[in-house]
Amino acid sequence: MNKSKDKIMKEFLENNAYFVDFFNAYFFDGERVLKPENCMELDSKMNDSNMDLEKHVDMSMVVRAAAYEYVAYERMLKKSKKNKSKEKLPMVHILVFYTGERPWNAARQLSELVEVDERFESYFHDYKMNLIEITGNTSYNFNEEDVYNLFYICRSIYDQSIYEGTSNHFGLVKSSVLKVVKTLTDVEWLDLEELEEKEEIEMCEAEKRWLEVKSKEWEAEGIKKGIEQGIEQGIEQGSENNRKEMYRTMVDKGFSVSSIASIFSVSEESIRKLLIK
Repeated sequence: MNKSKDKIMKEFLENNAYFVDFFNAYFFDGERVLKPENCMELDSKMNDSNMDLEKHVDMSMVVRAAAYEYVAYERMLKKSKKNKSKEKLPMVHILVFYTGERPWNAARQLSELVEVDERFESYFHDYKMNLIEITGNTSYNFNEEDVYNLFYICRSIYDQSIYEGTSNHFGLVKSSVLKVVKTLTDVEWLDLEELEEKEEIEMCEAEKRWLEVKSKEWEAEGIKKGIEQGIEQGIEQGSENNRKEMYRTMVDKGFSVSSIASIFSVSEESIRKLLIK
């Protein structure tokens, strides 16, 4: 990931309210246990190591997460000795935020990587990694609207539900949030220049933008009528075979019959009848 995109994600996570919201959603099911006002900056070295943004499954992540935790304890221990403090150290929890499109398929705990002799099982110190991922069926109760929008807009883009007429429940979304969405998903219908000009974007426009982008691909594949002449004109004047070809292409690309009906303002029954002919 280039430095400019990496900077966008870092700036988002530097907001204390957003940062603690991820932890509260994961560890406390949304209860506001951790407070933004109680956040404290770590030293720069520790921040740099924890702010690497990775979109791909890292097979060694469980080991890296364990190392981060113990490095944090080591740093705090050295600091407490320097200050001659006798208080116990605070707990350290690493939360891995996986932003990739494909489900996480690497180890989530150390025992999945290590061949443990049964004679030593009682002596083996297993480590379980805390992982929050955009993909999958797990639901998280975020309190911050911006965090909710970031997480679930990305998820709906990955599973393509945003193109099935369900994106309007997001309503107006901050451009700063959509910059992060663009950084993570790289969708074509989000334009960074436009996001710089506007403070908020209406998400119900997502289907229209996506359709305009994809129409160019469909035209290259042989669909000559429809989008180029205007969807409504193409439906009214196109032959039955052309409409069937267009519907079939959209179904093959993952559209549901209900979403096709919504986009072209036709009944689901008429689409089904045409597809089975």
